[in-house]
Amino acid sequence: MHIYHDSHNTEYRYPFGAAECGAPIDLKIDAPWSYAVDLVLRRDGFPEQVISGEPDNYGVFSWRINAPSDDCLLWYFFVIHYDGLAVCYGNTPAALGGAGQIYRHGETPVPYQISVFHPFSVPEWYSRGTAYSIFPDRFCRSGKTPDCGRHMEEWNTAPYYIRNEDNSIKEWNFWGGDLKGITEKLPYIASLGASIIYLNPIFAARSNHRYDTADYFRIDPLLGTEEDFQKLCAKAKELDIRIILDGVFNHTGVDSKYFREHPDWYIKDGEGIKCWWGVKDLPEVDENNPEFAEMICGKDGVLRYWLRAGASGWRLDVADELPDAFIRAIRKAVKEEDPDAVLIGEVWEDASNKTDYGVRMHFLGGEELDSVMNYTLRDDILAYTNGQISAADFAARQISRMENYPPSAQKGCFNCIGSHDRERLLTLLGSTQAVKFATTLQFALPGVPVIYYGDEAALEGGKDPDNRRTFPWDKEPALFDHFNSLCRLRNASESLKNGALRAFEDRDGKLIIERGIGAETVRFEFEQRTLKCEIIKKNSING
Repeated sequence: MHIYHDSHNTEYRYPFGAAECGAPIDLKIDAPWSYAVDLVLRRDGFPEQVISGEPDNYGVFSWRINAPSDDCLLWYFFVIHYDGLAVCYGNTPAALGGAGQIYRHGETPVPYQISVFHPFSVPEWYSRGTAYSIFPDRFCRSGKTPDCGRHMEEWNTAPYYIRNEDNSIKEWNFWGGDLKGITEKLPYIASLGASIIYLNPIFAARSNHRYDTADYFRIDPLLGTEEDFQKLCAKAKELDIRIILDGVFNHTGVDSKYFREHPDWYIKDGEGIKCWWGVKDLPEVDENNPEFAEMICGKDGVLRYWLRAGASGWRLDVADELPDAFIRAIRKAVKEEDPDAVLIGEVWEDASNKTDYGVRMHFLGGEELDSVMNYTLRDDILAYTNGQISAADFAARQISRMENYPPSAQKGCFNCIGSHDRERLLTLLGSTQAVKFATTLQFALPGVPVIYYGDEAALEGGKDPDNRRTFPWDKEPALFDHFNSLCRLRNASESLKNGALRAFEDRDGKLIIERGIGAETVRFEFEQRTLKCEIIKKNSING
């Protein structure tokens, strides 16, 4: 029997992808006209809804429904009745969307997802930009900031930890990268073509990674002063570069002033305090504590304080472990202080349907994050570059993400494929040719491309701390011209900043990525087996 529905085809689902709250949604399925077809709708906390359909003369069953008035996930599948039997038609088990499948009698169907969201927009300076990610201790040492009595390594020394016998950190060593060093290198970052700098934590802390905050209102003395930060932001803006800070609000350092002065702010675990992932140095904060929330989100709180000092946005560390209400309060504070500031979150999975401790999160519903770090794209790019998935699979995954994410959130995805949390690209991929292939793919796709400091210098590095090597300023950055050409291409192309996406596998097995808007289309042809890539810029949509 011929039964067919394709969620990627607007003939069968309109509009494509996520739907605004209250908006009409048209759904269709092809089935023999003599059959009966029901549409089944589900959402968390509500009873299942079954709506019978009527066929036209061609056996097409149609429904018009209205999206709920609040942000949520709406799930649907079809029940086909024929000859006294009933089977279901739903999404594929991989849940990639598009054409689905028939499930045998008694099988549980995988439903299609519709993300329902409140309309929102992402700041243009952010969505149209290219980011440069810096681990502050390892980027540039100005030599003008006192070392505060901490052990300082020679700049080119390979990163390592000084550990106790139980593998805990005995002593933190530092390489001395600082804010003045970053300020000195702003012309370099601008010449590369980046317009955004994302800084890993810069506030007072015991460690060199500074995810163990001791004082949210004080720059770590080894990095400099608040005046140094203000000068960095001011000089950056002169070069049309914005600064995004790392907000670590799920936990603090065990030696923080807050842990000493406000033990009631922390989550109890039996007779002790719960620690993030069991790390004893990182006691977990109760974000629902009104005093802690006020310190972060209040009129004179942390978020507003550093926006007033010159920052242009925040990235929330482990956002998937923060309560929805707390993230909403963060957004309210950030947008009230600066409507043009950006708020992105660290989420490693599909952020549209992420659950945490059994609770569905609302990251992209329009009242929380602008967007998220796009680690699922990183996984896709590495898998395709390494030959682990086909061009068709890669294309399907991109369309599926666009189906699940609201358009603004997709536009603002923080597309990182190198980071301080993962092995270096060159180490993972094995050659500069493969790095060029992967990063060209990164720049071809919707979202904000992110360059991890040193990738343009062909830095290698395994797992932490090896992936946090110092920038080799004594050498020419081997891949600078490649990254610069990608930045220039993006900066010159409205299609790459704001264009629609087409992704598919052609007859020769090549991955085709097309981005187009108005009279311009940029077409990328990726040939995986030989790691070849060709970029074709067209003057018209029809080529």
